[in-house]
Amino acid sequence: MLCTAIAFVAFLELIKEAGPTRATVITYVNPAVAVAAGALFLDERLTPGIIAAFTLILAGSVLATAAGPRPRSRPVPWSTRQTSRADGRVESP
Repeated sequence: MLCTAIAFVAFLELIKEAGPTRATVITYVNPAVAVAAGALFLDERLTPGIIAAFTLILAGSVLATAAGPRPRSRPVPWSTRQTSRADGRVESP
């Protein structure tokens, strides 16, 4: 139970640091790592289908966490008939 609590706190810190979208990618990578650990430590068989699935999982996770294109900034239209005040209201003369 203590290990679960530590893992939960670590996951919350991960969400705080990386954001919720990137943090949830671990739910996709976790089964692939479990299969790899089973093959490494328990001598389980790795079939070509498992290797293909592992590759697709990792590629999808990389694509999901890769930074997308930044939106292009547009110039804000400015009217000479409007002035803004310090409190954020806009007046027309």
